[in-house]
This record gives sequence, C-alpha cells and structure tokens, in this order.
Amino acid sequence: MKKFSVLMLLMSFCVSFSQSKNEKEERIPASEFPEIAQGYFNIISHEVKYLKYYKETDGDKKSFEVKFKYKKEHYSAEFDTLGKLEDIEIVIKKRHIPKDVYSAISKYFDENYRKVVVVKVQKQYVNTTDKPDRQFIRKVLEKPFNKHTHFEIIAEIKTKYIHELREFTFDRHGVFEKSRKVTTSSYEHALY
Repeated sequence: MKKFSVLMLLMSFCVSFSQSKNEKEERIPASEFPEIAQGYFNIISHEVKYLKYYKETDGDKKSFEVKFKYKKEHYSAEFDTLGKLEDIEIVIKKRHIPKDVYSAISKYFDENYRKVVVVKVQKQYVNTTDKPDRQFIRKVLEKPFNKHTHFEIIAEIKTKYIHELREFTFDRHGVFEKSRKVTTSSYEHALY
C-alpha cells in the first residue's frame, strides 16, 4: 500500500510540474509590439494611464501583452506573435464575483484543498464572437461589466502533501476548467 501511495504522489508531482506557469515577462518599446495589435491602443492611448507593452515567454509559447489602467480599472490584453487577441483580463476584488458563482468556486476549493488563500482575481474575456478584435476590445472597455467568459484566480493552496501558488481558471458560472502551478519567477508580474 505504501508503494502505491508513493507512486501516486510522484505521478501527481509530475503532472503538476508539467503544467506549470513559468512566464518570463520583459518590458518592450511599443515599436516591438505586433503592429496590428499596437494600432488598437494607439487610438485610446490618450484615454488610458500606464500603457505598457511586454513580451512574454512561457516555455515554447511566445506572446505579447499590453497593460493599462482605464476608467479606474486595471486591464491586460494578450496577443499572439501575429497580433491576434488571445484574451483581455480585468483585475477585480473577490467580493465582485457574484455570490452563486463564488459559492461554486468555494465548493471546488473546499473539496480539493485544506486551505486556500486567494491572491488575485481577474475577469477574463475571450473573443468567441465573429467581431473583429478591435471591435471586441472596444466593447469590453465600454462595458466591462458585461458577460465575460472566465474567472482567473491566483491562490496559495495547501493539501496534505503540498503548499504552492496556483493559477485556476473557472468558467463564468464557477465551474472549474484548469489549473497550473505558478513558479516563483513568474509570481511577481502575475500579481499585476
């Protein structure tokens, strides 16, 4: 029985290790950002605060991210290397998650972990419509409290065997979709 327990622990460690967020983020000038995506923000650059451009690598994946503050909300928009929008995220407080949704998220945490400390919460918007990226971005900026597609939560979790920082993705109803370990090298910029 002990051999089986050790084997299960090792397998869960391998799965956890293979699904880790090991992002490296580097601030870049706007001129190095994909031109098409940069154009989306040139139009509103006078309306936003702290418009900053970044290049990210996460293993083999490369992407670009723009971070800014607009109407007192903190946004980030991520693009692939060709300038196609991947997602838009808005930092929110835990209390801004609807009660029924947070209840479903809490139930997941209670069933799977001994202790959970929420560090950061974001609403995530993925363009699943046929709208062009520019139009979709504008819609999110104009009505940030409209329907979003996901919640992304960074939390410190504890089980009997582990204590680590993880990034969780839940759908807009609070149904768990995926999680991955956040490494210490990506921890600092993950908190913006």
